[in-house]
Amino acid sequence: MAADENVLGYIDNLTAFGIIAPIRKSLIITNKRILILDASSMSSTATSAGFSYVFGVFGRGMANRISKDEIQETTKKLAQANLDELLNSNTDNVALDVTNIEGVEINRKQILIKTTQKTFKYGLSNPDVRNKKSDVYEAYIQVLQAALGGKVVSK
Repeated sequence: MAADENVLGYIDNLTAFGIIAPIRKSLIITNKRILILDASSMSSTATSAGFSYVFGVFGRGMANRISKDEIQETTKKLAQANLDELLNSNTDNVALDVTNIEGVEINRKQILIKTTQKTFKYGLSNPDVRNKKSDVYEAYIQVLQAALGGKVVSK
């Protein structure tokens, strides 16, 4: 991480759809780049599948709450770690230079990050995002705007 690079914030609990189970991702947002980091843990996936099987829809909600807290803690730790080491620790981790980001579209269900080469699409899986009384969604928008300004569109 460059000396003039500062972590502005993060977005936790994103979901990318894997072949077997959803893959949890976190965004670490700095003034220079957005890091897309793998925040999956097999225990969350197994817990989610187990709760869903035993308790149905209610169990899925419980599993989302448990994994949300796990992912949030993981993301907080990631945001404080050496970002370059994190990038190199997993081949699925990606860094997007803010100058290469053409735009970000976000709503309460998903986020699209459009770069000059590729579009990254993730589901917003933090249950607090859908809760209009919670300020989590607005906080996500604010941290994105701090890094990207007018390139961020919320729908």
